[in-house]
Amino acid sequence: MTFWLRLNMFFRSFFLQSGWNYVRYQNLGFAFVMMPFLRRLYKQDPDMLPTVLQRYLEAFNTHPVMASFCFGAMAKQEESVARTSAVAEYKEQVAEWSGARRGLSITAASIGDRLFWGTLKPLTLLLAVLIWMTLDVNFFEVDRPGSCSAWYAFSAGAAAFFIYNSIALFVRWQGLKIGYESDEKSCFGLTRFDWNRTIYKAKRIGLFCAVGLILFGLYRYFGRMNFSLEFMARALLAAFFILLSFLTRRLRIPNVYLYLTAAAVFAVACMI
Repeated sequence: MTFWLRLNMFFRSFFLQSGWNYVRYQNLGFAFVMMPFLRRLYKQDPDMLPTVLQRYLEAFNTHPVMASFCFGAMAKQEESVARTSAVAEYKEQVAEWSGARRGLSITAASIGDRLFWGTLKPLTLLLAVLIWMTLDVNFFEVDRPGSCSAWYAFSAGAAAFFIYNSIALFVRWQGLKIGYESDEKSCFGLTRFDWNRTIYKAKRIGLFCAVGLILFGLYRYFGRMNFSLEFMARALLAAFFILLSFLTRRLRIPNVYLYLTAAAVFAVACMI
């Protein structure tokens, strides 16, 4: 896989979910990402391309970031399929390709959901809160002289956005290379990393940071609190979102929607 081909697939990977559907999920995006590689691989035999694409248009669903491992691995497996000459060998290689695709998509989805949506997003949210507190963006106090500027309030979200996407982009880019260069023994590169240990440590760090932020916030804000109507309304609003998080967890609603709503509501409240 050349650098430019890898770069092409990398940019196309951002459109993985563009054709998402309830029948075959990400199959259209999967085929779209793999198309440059397939055209290059079957350049000498273009009549094979429609038949090959039928396999890529089957049901496919995984985590958008971790999908890069699947793209690299499927490219490697497709090379083995293209080199076959006998019909029996071709069927055997296609069966291995299908099994690898199914197993990788499930494994990558499990790792990605726990690492990015279950761990990294809450950590970056804690970072945003820490920046707000450091810049003295006080959510509870109202009518305080020298209130923060809109730029201070925006900087927290920008920092969290930059850190999360920097890690996600790095995994997208490296996943293509690792998945292509690895073999089945290492699950096409997925077992080269101790994902469970990384997730466990990140969650412990997040827990300690959350407790520390809560204690620091109580000490800082409640030491000079003002029991006005505005203060009580904002305190109740914060408590509401905390209780709502338990409800969304029980109903298995993705917390990303709650985070976005809370961030928008808090940002508006800080400016009022």
